[in-house]
Amino acid sequence: MTSIDQINRVTEIHRPDGKNDLLQQVENGALTVVNGYLALGRLYRGIICNDLRQYVLLGDAAAMTDGKIGNEDDRWIFTENNPGRELSTAAQLAAVSRVLKGFNDTLSVHCLDIARNIYTSTGSGNNSALFPKVQTAVELYLTTGEQPYIDFILDHQELIIKQIGRIGWYTARVEQQFAQMKNKKAKAFSTAFRKALTGYKQELDKQVHETPYGIPYRPHIWGAGWDIQRFGFQYYFLTTAYPEIFPKAPVFNALNFILGCHPGSNQASFASGVGAQSATVGYGLNRADWSYIPGGVISGTALIRPDFPELLTFPFLWQQTEYVLGGGSSHYMFLVLAAEQLLKQ
Repeated sequence: MTSIDQINRVTEIHRPDGKNDLLQQVENGALTVVNGYLALGRLYRGIICNDLRQYVLLGDAAAMTDGKIGNEDDRWIFTENNPGRELSTAAQLAAVSRVLKGFNDTLSVHCLDIARNIYTSTGSGNNSALFPKVQTAVELYLTTGEQPYIDFILDHQELIIKQIGRIGWYTARVEQQFAQMKNKKAKAFSTAFRKALTGYKQELDKQVHETPYGIPYRPHIWGAGWDIQRFGFQYYFLTTAYPEIFPKAPVFNALNFILGCHPGSNQASFASGVGAQSATVGYGLNRADWSYIPGGVISGTALIRPDFPELLTFPFLWQQTEYVLGGGSSHYMFLVLAAEQLLKQ
């Protein structure tokens, strides 16, 4: 339902261009990551306006810049030495390569090449980098089917089993393939992995029953909505791979939390414009108008002393009403589609 012209930089809603909108979203993100890497020879951390006046702009985002190179409103780009972040990006690029294959083959090849390069050249001396390197190996194996990635995963069985709560959701997709292999090491991995999942399920049950919301919820000063959505997103891969261990309910409960089943007298949906009552006063570029952009998902209820819990109708509380795409709207859309799929099973 959206027309997107990357060359002329024109996007128009309600005007179909015959291309899948979700694939175009993936393409749009991949273009900046890939081209940044090709231009810099490395990944960038972020792009931001260069002065406070631009940062606090209230109004149309297009007014931030005149679009001319070399003017005072040019953006700054930041890079960093961060092996964990580089590897997690490599994992995502490996997955994106699969998604874009047949839609934008050139970009798909670039994504895979960059993922391979980062995987090969980036060390993993501590767990903060080793976890995403395992994830990168998983995604590269799913994309290429090549043996070195299987070997890396199997060689780190002890870490994966010990950190099953953090690593299990994405490793589950390769474990099921390992279980079908004749390789003794792969079969041993599969057996140990499933045993660890049972232990993780018991720990998860304890956390789920700590609150009435049917999900792990340990609130802090920042609204927990995004964390809960991420939990539901990750849990989906467990319940679809191991329905005999992990019931479907937590996926529905995570979505229900976002749609209004959360603490406080304000029972608004965190998804702006979704539901009879929703967060239509948001911390965005139009916050001075006490307005919002439909589809943004806020972090939600924060337990702030002395009046906690609360979700104030007030646009300047960053930790409650900031609405975002990455991890906000994207996880929300995933949860909706996941719930729809699980209800049909």
